[in-house]
Amino acid sequence: MKKKGRKPVMFDWPESDFTAEDIQKSLGNKLSRVSIHTKINNGLKKGELKLVKKVKPSLGRPCSVYSKVPTTS
Repeated sequence: MKKKGRKPVMFDWPESDFTAEDIQKSLGNKLSRVSIHTKINNGLKKGELKLVKKVKPSLGRPCSVYSKVPTTS
């Protein structure tokens, strides 16, 4: 049976601190900002990511900065 729809876009989390906008730029706009935020929220629930800080610019909405949680081997 064939699956309908788009194939999922897979990527690895950056090693340094990042924002959703950074990931969107690195993927060349292959994913929408909403899809990236969904992946970030799933990563936060799974414990793969952590929220580092929220940057509040003088104008506009706050921007969340995330980092990858180091894996223990």
